[in-house]
Amino acid sequence: MAAINLSFAACGFLGIYQLGAVGAFLRHGERLLGSLRACAGASAGALVAAVMITAPDKLEHCKDFTYKFADGVRRQRFGAVTPGYDFMLTLREGIEEILPSNAHSLAGDRLYISITHSKSGKNHIVSTFTSRDELIKVNTCSGFLLV
Repeated sequence: MAAINLSFAACGFLGIYQLGAVGAFLRHGERLLGSLRACAGASAGALVAAVMITAPDKLEHCKDFTYKFADGVRRQRFGAVTPGYDFMLTLREGIEEILPSNAHSLAGDRLYISITHSKSGKNHIVSTFTSRDELIKVNTCSGFLLV
């Protein structure tokens, strides 16, 4: 089988669906995964792609975090835009729990994250990361909410 790449769309909390697809790949897609060269994504899809490339063993932990995160947002009076609620901080803390210390090394030229400059609207694809922290920052930038 030729090398393949997977792309995960930006989709907010529907990312749980994508995590389910990754679970199916991990359980039943040995042949497909043997040909996997890279994953790409934007927003929630970038987070799913990062888990697929750097921490497939933490998939269940990621699903648990996603359910709790969504529940926490739902409990807010105005959801993610509730004054005083720091959506991005909660997301970052979850990412930090899931990604391994060498995630940036595992992700280099295998993980492609789409980010868009908010003022110019210009899109960039990032695929090299000098540190784990940079990988986390790029991932959070991809899903950044202007509120």
